[in-house]
This record gives sequence, structure tokens and C-alpha cells, in this order.
Amino acid sequence: MKKINRAIIILAIISILIPVWAFSAPAELFGTSLIADIAEKVSPAVVAIEAVQYVRTRRSFGSGDPFFDRFFGHLFDDDFMGFNNVIPRKGKGSGVLISPQGHLLTNEHVIGGADEILVKLNDGTQVKAKLVGKDTRTDLAVLKIDSDKSLPHVPIGDSDKIRVGEWVVAIGNPFGLGMTVTAGVVSARNRDLSIDANRSYKDLIQTDASINPGNSGGALLNSKGELIGINTAIIPYGQGIGFAIPVNLAKRIVGDLMAYGKVKKAFLGVTVQKLTPELAAYFEVPEKGVLVTDVVEDSPADKAGIVPGDVIIAIEDKNIDTLSDFQNSLEEHRVGETATIKIFRKGREGICKVVFKENPAEKNALGVLVKKITPELEKKFSLFVTQGCVIHAVATGSPADNAGLRPGDVIQQINRVRVGNEDEFAAALKESEKAGTMVLRVVRGQTVNLLLVQLK
Repeated sequence: MKKINRAIIILAIISILIPVWAFSAPAELFGTSLIADIAEKVSPAVVAIEAVQYVRTRRSFGSGDPFFDRFFGHLFDDDFMGFNNVIPRKGKGSGVLISPQGHLLTNEHVIGGADEILVKLNDGTQVKAKLVGKDTRTDLAVLKIDSDKSLPHVPIGDSDKIRVGEWVVAIGNPFGLGMTVTAGVVSARNRDLSIDANRSYKDLIQTDASINPGNSGGALLNSKGELIGINTAIIPYGQGIGFAIPVNLAKRIVGDLMAYGKVKKAFLGVTVQKLTPELAAYFEVPEKGVLVTDVVEDSPADKAGIVPGDVIIAIEDKNIDTLSDFQNSLEEHRVGETATIKIFRKGREGICKVVFKENPAEKNALGVLVKKITPELEKKFSLFVTQGCVIHAVATGSPADNAGLRPGDVIQQINRVRVGNEDEFAAALKESEKAGTMVLRVVRGQTVNLLLVQLK
């Protein structure tokens, strides 16, 4: 009897607590109008994008008579008659208005290669967009549309503050069907993902909010209706798995794209490698950080007094334990910013102040900084040749980087034109830019190679 009474008391307590918990729980757990409110507020600032690429083809006017076609067919050739068969290829995606002046953010792969970009607003109005700038590495692009009135735009949130399990809303234009709203949670943070040989991402937000083809460039929002990510990728074989670029990364990229039309990456001017226990013992430093193996002359690192053999252990407040930590930290800074770098040198800790510059290697289409070979450079890079231009720095993600070029390589020819100094190199490179491809004669050590490089 006592057991029965005890069970009745427990059930009574539970029946009292459940309503109390329900009323105190977050509203978004119970399918209230929260998601509808977010969609109603933000949807006018999410647009559909149609990227049009005009592909020129040739029609055949053959008669079917071999004799006729052989001698007179050229008269019916499109080029001869002045006619072109142009087929528009259309790709669809989404975008997010981020300013009342008509600036909008989308994915680079949505508009890449487009000859014309059309934007359809929430009210059905269709306008042409201009490309302000794009960055292939982060897959982000900024467009601009003209309007005689202030346009709706999405408030920007803080993607660093999102938590795994937090509710999110995705708005986009899947399959070209029109604006669609889906909801889910943040499944994970800081995901790295490789889509193909040309597209790799870092630090993505993973969500189970449905993201489908055409959603790319759309908005990922928190429960306040703030933009925390740009939807960018799905895994075809993974049901319910989508990814978004964190808005805090997008902020830094957008600032450069709107100011310069491209991203100016912070340049420190060092080559680093992983610190092994043996190297740590040799340089008399703790086994943490990255080892500086080379410093570019006149670079920010050089001017700050950093030398080969130093170990970088922190940039600003972020510890550097791996090569990835080092690269990610640099990507968080912009050209012109000042940073404090903590180093170890011969058992002692020190502080260096650096002012980041633009990588001089990014100022040409190939993405390299070269100098005429001198006796000093022969010794520094252990060169076996005395003629040509030696590479000092390679811009990350540049054609030179993609082709595998690295500091210490010597370029002797560009498209069979000899290059013995910086001026000859610049002139030959400029001439080769028109073709979009070039063949380089490259010396690495005692090996000579002919290297085909795609500039675009």
C-alpha cells in the first residue's frame, strides 16, 4: 500500500513539474510562431540569383550532298554569314542583401564565369547585378544592385557565439522554386570539407536544416533573426547535412572586396615548419609553436626582427601549436593591422610587434615575388645556376602556388623569353597574361623542368 501511495505522489509531482518546465523552456522548442516571425522579417532581404553564361556554338547548314558541302558549305558557316548560335546556360542560387544601398553577399561558385547576373527580389522585381569582387578561396562574392529606394537587409550576428544544438533557420532558393524556409540546429562547428579538387573549406558551420541545390548563397540565421552564416555546400550522399560559411569570416572578406575588389591577405613574410622534438632540443626551445625557416627581406617579420630559428608560439592572444593554427591566425588579420607575436629564441621568450603588409607576390598575375640572382642569393638558396629570377615568396592560392612553385625555384624563361632580372620578368609576364597560360622554364636544385601554368 505504501509503494502505491509513493508512486501516486511521484506521478503527481511530475504532472505539476511538466507544465512549469514547458512554460519556462525556449519557445522555439514548441513550434510557436518564432520561425514564422523570422521568415517574415528576413525573407525580403534574401534574393534569388540567376547566373547566365552565353556559350557560342556553330550551326551546320549541310545539304546532305557531299559535293555541295565540300565546295559551298563554307558559305553557310555561321562566322562567314555573320550569325552566331548563342546558347545561354543558366545557374541558380541565392543571395543576402547586407546593406540598404543594395550590396549583397553570395557564393563565388554561384556567379563564377557568369556573363550576366540577374537578381530577383522578394517582390518579384528582377534587376541586373554588378560584381563588386569575389574570392575563390573562401567561396564568397559581393554583388551590387541599383535601387531608387532603401532596400531591406539582414542584421549581422556573431558566428563565434553560436553553440552546438542551437536552433537555426535557413532561407534560400532551392532548385529555383522560390524562397523556401527550413529549420534545424547547429550540428557542429569548425568543420573542414573538400567538395572537389578546386573547392575546400575550413571552419564551416554544420547544420541539419535542409539545404538543397540552389540554396547556395542563402542565409543561415539564429533565433534572433541575425545572419550567422552563408549556406554554401551539401553532401549529396549525406541526408540532412548542410554547411555554411561563418559570418565572422565573411565580414573580413566583404570589407576587402568592397574596398579593393579583391582580398588583400595579411603578409608576415616567413616560411615555417612543424617543430619536432629534435629541432626543439637543437634550438633550445620548448616543443610548441612553429619553427621559422626563412624570412623574406624587407617583410614585416624582417622589420620586426624575426630571424630563422625563432619559434612562433602566439599571435595576439591565440596560441600557435600547429601549422594550421599559424595559417588560420594570419587569415584573421588584414593588411595594415598591427599584431603582437610571441617567440622563443635560444631558451628565452620575446615579443615582436608587426604591421601586416600586402604580399608583394600578389601584385602580379602569377603570384610570385622574384629577384635577380646575386652571389648572396646563390648562397642563401644554394643555387646551381647564375642566370634567371629566383622566387622569394609565393602567394597562397595563386597560379604559382597551384602549380607547385616555391621559394628558391629559379624561373629562366616565360614562353621561351629569357628573364634575367625583375624588369624582364614583369614584361614577359604581362605579355603572357593575354593568352591565360604560360610555359615556364624552372630550375629546382640541379633539375630543369618546363611547367605549364594556367593563370585563370
